[in-house]
Amino acid sequence: MRWVSHEFGAELRRRRVHAEVSLSELAKRLNFSKGYLSKIETGRQSPTEQLARLADAALGADGDLAALVGQAEHNGHNVYSPDHAEAVHASRREVLAFGSALFLPLGISDGDAETAGEDPQTRLYYRDQFEQLRRRGQQSAPGLVLRTVGVEYCTLLELAAAAQDPPTRAAFEILAARYAEFAGWMAQEAGDNQAALAWTRQSANLATGAGDTALAAYTLVREAELAMYAHDALRTISLAQQAQAQRGADKRVRALAAHREAQGHAMLNNGNDCQSALDRAQTLLATGTGDGPGGSPLGSTSVADLNLAVSGWCTYDLGRPRQAAEQLERALSQTAPTARRARAMYGARLALAYEATSDLDRMCEVAAQVIDIAQPIGSSTARTELRRLTRAMARRHNYRPAKQLHVEITAALFGFPVS
Repeated sequence: MRWVSHEFGAELRRRRVHAEVSLSELAKRLNFSKGYLSKIETGRQSPTEQLARLADAALGADGDLAALVGQAEHNGHNVYSPDHAEAVHASRREVLAFGSALFLPLGISDGDAETAGEDPQTRLYYRDQFEQLRRRGQQSAPGLVLRTVGVEYCTLLELAAAAQDPPTRAAFEILAARYAEFAGWMAQEAGDNQAALAWTRQSANLATGAGDTALAAYTLVREAELAMYAHDALRTISLAQQAQAQRGADKRVRALAAHREAQGHAMLNNGNDCQSALDRAQTLLATGTGDGPGGSPLGSTSVADLNLAVSGWCTYDLGRPRQAAEQLERALSQTAPTARRARAMYGARLALAYEATSDLDRMCEVAAQVIDIAQPIGSSTARTELRRLTRAMARRHNYRPAKQLHVEITAALFGFPVS
């Protein structure tokens, strides 16, 4: 990062002088000390990604300053290696082998499976069970939920394999694909991105074979999300755009893909492209999207105003933390207390926004709530945001509550109880 320090510092000073902004004024705008910024400009201090984003927004650098730091920070870390993103239909034997590799065979006879598959109540049961698992996934540790999801997934495959009627077989395969996609999300929340990718692609295989183009397109949205958390902005945008262009992608899939595209643009500080994607998503969501494959909506259903929440997420990355805090506060106020996973994820980002605005009392209050929520549910995404918060808080060493909060976040990240 040493060469980055000098290059960034020189470019920061050049743009500041060109904008006729004094070092004192810039320090005031960014909520950093003048001495700290002086060290940044002279290359004696390495810039953080958040500082780069804030400076980029304050000086109207259109992403150039943020790019100097962002690429260097993420090179060699959290590498996303998808091999390929296209959904390729696997044979039924390969699908069954995937399940058997994860769980013991359940031993259902072909006759019992065929009889159960012909009963309409069987499909209703698995639809209801899926909704219950999604609710449980908002409140329980992902590993606990994955166990049940995996067993039900294998049962659905056996029911599909025993079905004599093609529409019945397709219906069970689509349900299995929904379970596989959900398992991918739980694996991601457990911090296992390779398993998350494997489950997501398995969902794509099943959906493609069963002829559900909307679900197949949605798996690209999920891959885009995995790329986003691996800090691969370009791949995030590419996968999101592929999903929107996919034949058969319905309005909700295109809206969710536009959200991922917006987040990718925000990572690159492309404000105009980000807002365009957010506007597109808002329009699509406003027209109503109905039920999804298997009878359940795709994507998050626990956040009442999803576009507002994603907008707050993006606005923070674009270096406008005060606006981000306002948006995230409004989004969380509309989110039910039972949606613990969503509240932890967006709440952690809200704490980051308050840190950037120097509202440290509110930062501590929000972060304490996030710790209380995130620790029992084992949210990897919330932990990622909390790690970012600990790095951002390093400059707050003179604020006693922040020092105590730092200790508690560290304890929570390692699984220890906190006060």
